[in-house]
Amino acid sequence: MLGDPTPARRRREEPLPPLPDFMPDALRRRLAAWYQGRREDARPAAPVPAVAAERLVEVGREADRVEALRREAHTDPVSGLPNRRHFVGLLGSVLGQGAAPERSLLLLRALNLGPLRLQIGDDAVERRIALIGEALDAYPQHVVGAFAGRLNDSDFALCLPANGVADETARTLLEALRATPAAGPGGIELAIGGADDLRAGLPGDALAAADLALAQAEAAGPFSIEIHAGGGAVQGEQAWRTRIAEALQDGRAALGEFPVVAADGRLLHLECPLRLQLDAGGPYREAQRWLAMATRSRLLPRVDLMAIELALLAIDRDGRARCVHVGAASLTTPGFVAEVQQRLQAQPAAARRLLIDVGEGVWLERALPRLGDAAQAWRACGVRLGVEHAGASMHALARLAGLGLDHVRIEARFLRGAAGDPTVHAFAAGLVGLVHGMRLVLVAEGVDDEADLQVLFDAGFDAATGPAVRAL
Repeated sequence: MLGDPTPARRRREEPLPPLPDFMPDALRRRLAAWYQGRREDARPAAPVPAVAAERLVEVGREADRVEALRREAHTDPVSGLPNRRHFVGLLGSVLGQGAAPERSLLLLRALNLGPLRLQIGDDAVERRIALIGEALDAYPQHVVGAFAGRLNDSDFALCLPANGVADETARTLLEALRATPAAGPGGIELAIGGADDLRAGLPGDALAAADLALAQAEAAGPFSIEIHAGGGAVQGEQAWRTRIAEALQDGRAALGEFPVVAADGRLLHLECPLRLQLDAGGPYREAQRWLAMATRSRLLPRVDLMAIELALLAIDRDGRARCVHVGAASLTTPGFVAEVQQRLQAQPAAARRLLIDVGEGVWLERALPRLGDAAQAWRACGVRLGVEHAGASMHALARLAGLGLDHVRIEARFLRGAAGDPTVHAFAAGLVGLVHGMRLVLVAEGVDDEADLQVLFDAGFDAATGPAVRAL
């Protein structure tokens, strides 16, 4: 059995980074408390397996080039913020973590861009828009989990990873902007609407709730603020831990099955996300409903071991290759890599048809040395190991070189629109060069448009999964 996933080794505190002066006090206190309780494993990182120095330099250069393409495809060039498509994709991702999202959403609208352009010219207006972008981007730069975006010519958005701070944030942000040329005398007139205490759901619903508040603020006149509070109760952390732990104890878990195919339609393997029956006799719920709370409750290693055990049993039963997800946080749990290795060694034939994906993100950055350890141990049993949900940073992708991985899966939001948007198409083509240059297989996740699917295969993607995929 796995022990307490918190390593017994000594820990050290992470210093709180400097915060902008206009950061709301409530959010500042939340961050201080969060950092006070946070620790990081102090064990020296194991050396990353070496690759030829010239090869790393080449991969780094290619990462720089593809990073520029990513920014072109997903960033508004004037404000420097994520564009609408990318922001809505991020919002959908966080609102899918339905256990306890703790989110607030602000919408800012520039009310007088048309007249202002006629008065002072396009260049002067764009400089003011860039200042708004800098002010909004200060939050993602200093607050883990916050993100901002420019939705269209006149609308901006800011999502915060906390409840109860929307009103104070809106007021301090507006005060800060009015002290700059962006919204000072003769500048851009702003109105701010927001939705506090967001619940899980669709991003369109969250945007609609904030937009209703924005409409009321706009009707009240320039520099008005209107914040609407959400409703409904959020289930407590202990209740979620109990439901998840009991589901695992009782074996109330099952794997979904979605085809991953090559360009010629051949079925390569089945993508198998784990689902839990949180209440006896109830429906099996997808991970987006409970994964965040499983991680917070330190149940993720047990969840991941369950997924691997079910996949090995299914492979033994029908011989079809399957891929399951393992959280990067599990890799840092003492004994987890060895626990998985024991299960693989107990079922060697099935292990040779198993793929394991580790999610990209902050946890993976911390777990890179353990990822190298896992690759060495698990690939010796025949497992193919890769990284999923990639695409946010080309430099993070390049750091995977030499770790002994087999494949990389690119998150759907980075590839959506490849058939109709030349910038997304160019980014996808750049990914092909970068990932193939690292000697890895490239997979497109969640492709939901047949035209996009064909374009990605034509660009050189090796495989794809999603609603548009049909196996022969």
